Amino acid sequence: MWMPSDYGVKVLVVFHPDYIKESNTLAAYESVLKEEGVPYASVNVFQLMRKVPDELVKTVPVVLLPDGILQNVPKQFGEWIKQYLAQGGNIAVIYDVGIKDNNGNYMERATLADIVGLNYITYHTLAAKAFTYGQLRFVSPEKRDFFQIPPGKTLDELVLSSYGYGSLQYPVARNVPIREISDGAIYAYSDTGKSEALPAILLTDYAKGKVLYVNIPLGYLKGNSDDMPLRSILRTYLFTVAEVPHIANVDQGQGGIVINWHIDSSVEHATLPAMQAGGLLRPGLQSSFHVTAGGFRDYPKDRLGYDAAGAGKDLTLMLKNYGVIGSHGGWAHNWFIENILNGSLNEQDIRKYIALNNDVLEKITGNKVTEYSAPGGLHPQPVMTHMLGDMGIIAYYYTGDTGSAPNRTFYDGKMVSDKVIAFPVMPLGRTASLGEMQDLHYTQDKVGEWLGDILAYAARNRTVRLVYSHPYDIGEYPTAIKEFLDKAEALQAAGEISVRPMSYYASFFLRFLKTTYSFDLHDKQLVVSLKNPEGLAGITVALPKAKYQKPNWEGGRVKEDERYYYLVVPDGQETEKIITINSR
Repeated sequence: MWMPSDYGVKVLVVFHPDYIKESNTLAAYESVLKEEGVPYASVNVFQLMRKVPDELVKTVPVVLLPDGILQNVPKQFGEWIKQYLAQGGNIAVIYDVGIKDNNGNYMERATLADIVGLNYITYHTLAAKAFTYGQLRFVSPEKRDFFQIPPGKTLDELVLSSYGYGSLQYPVARNVPIREISDGAIYAYSDTGKSEALPAILLTDYAKGKVLYVNIPLGYLKGNSDDMPLRSILRTYLFTVAEVPHIANVDQGQGGIVINWHIDSSVEHATLPAMQAGGLLRPGLQSSFHVTAGGFRDYPKDRLGYDAAGAGKDLTLMLKNYGVIGSHGGWAHNWFIENILNGSLNEQDIRKYIALNNDVLEKITGNKVTEYSAPGGLHPQPVMTHMLGDMGIIAYYYTGDTGSAPNRTFYDGKMVSDKVIAFPVMPLGRTASLGEMQDLHYTQDKVGEWLGDILAYAARNRTVRLVYSHPYDIGEYPTAIKEFLDKAEALQAAGEISVRPMSYYASFFLRFLKTTYSFDLHDKQLVVSLKNPEGLAGITVALPKAKYQKPNWEGGRVKEDERYYYLVVPDGQETEKIITINSR
C-alpha cells in the first residue's frame, strides 16, 4: 500500500476499501504495472483526498482510477480531481468509476462525468439497458497503432479480435455526451449493433492535464486471461502521453521475437531437412522448437509420431544448433488431446506423459527442458501451469491473452504463477499458424505483411511477441517466411530487435521482476536507484527526453528514440546502481 514520500515519482492506483474485499482487479493492475517497470503505489481513495493536489502533482504524474473498485467515491472527489488536473496532473477513468452512491444505488450522473465529457451511467433512464456488449472498433489504423494494438489483433484493420474467435464482444456502458467532444479525441467506439456507436476510448484535455476514459473493464479482462487491452492502453497512456520514467522490461531495452515451431509428427522427418537446406533454419535466429517425442500420434503403434528417440533423433540433435528444444505436450500429440478431452487422462496421467516427453528430450539433448507448448492449445488453467512449474518449466506458449507480451497470466481473477511465464501467441485475425491461414485462403502477400508488421511492432514498442507454426506449414508460404527471416536478421544486426527462444526472455523477465527501483526528485535532479540480488546486467532505465537532459553515463550505454533516453546497465556483476540525471 501507499507510503507517502516527498521525493519519489510514482503513479497512483486508487481503490475504495469496500470493493477490494470482493475483487482482484487491484492485483491485475498492480501486476501489469510491476511487469512494465512503472513506479507505482496503491492508495485508498480517502487517504488520497487528504493530500493537497498542487503538492502531490510534483511527484505523481498520473492517477489511475480502475474499473470495479471505485464504483463509489467520496462526494468531493470530483472537485479534488479537478484541482489535480488544474495543476497539470493526468487521470485515467476506467469503465465504472463513481457510478454508485453510498447505499450502492446507481446515480443519475457519474461523479466524473463533467471531467470526462460523458455521463457513463444511464440506469435512471435506461434501467438494465444501461449496460450492454459491443465490439471495440478503432477509428483508424493510426489510432489503433497509437494505442499499441498489435498487427493481426483486429479484423478489417479496426475491430479487436482474437485467435479462434474472430471479433470480440466486450461489456460496455451506454454513455451520453454532456458537452461537445471533438472527433479527434475519440480513438475507438463500442459498436453494439443497430448502428449504435458509443465512445470507448477517449483522450481529452482538461485544464492543464490529460483525461483518458475507457469504456471496457480492463482490470476484469486482465483477471480473466485477456491481458492485452489493459497492458497496451496503460503503456500508451503512461509512456507516450504522460511520459512517466520507468524500467524497460526487455533486455537492453530492445524488442524481441520468439519463433516457436511445433514438431509433432513423422511428416517433419522430411520438412526439417528441407528447412535446413532452404536456409530457413539460421543459427543467428535462435528459435524455440517444441517436440512431441513419442512414436505414435493418433493411437498406439500408428507410427505417425515424430519418434524423437528413434527416427527423429538426429534431426532433434540438429535443431540444437538453431535454438532450444522444448516439450510439446504428452508423448503423442492427437492422442494426448483426445484423451484429455474425453476424460480418459486424469491429472496424474497428464503429468506422467508430460514428464515422459520431457525425460526423453533431456536424454537426447543433454539439456533441461524449460519450455512447453500445449497440443491444440489445450492448457487448462491453473492446474497445467502449476504442474509445469513443478517440473522446472519457466515458459509456455499460450492461447490466452492473445496478441500480448509475455506475462504472469491471470485466471478466474487470480495470478496463476509468478514463476512460470505465459507467452501469448500472435494472431492474424482468428488464425495463428500458417496452416490455419491457408485454410482461410490468406495470400502470400497478406501473411508476409503481417509477419513484417510484427517485427516492426516489437522494435517500435520495445516489447516481445511470439509467432508460431509447424514446419510442415511452411510450404504454403515459403516466400513470406524467407522474407520474414531476412528482415529479422537485418533488424537484429541493426540492434533493433533480438530473436531468441522463449526461455531466454523468460529468464530475463523473471530477473527483471526482482529489480527494486526508485525515481527520486531532488532540486533539479532525478536520482534513479536500482538494486537486484541477481544482477542488473541489461536492465534499462527509460527517461523522457522532454523532462530530462541526456545523461553522460560512463560505463553504460545510452540509446534514444524520439521520446526517451534508454540507459542500459552493462553486462557484469553489479547488483546496485545509482544514476543522477539533470532535469530540463
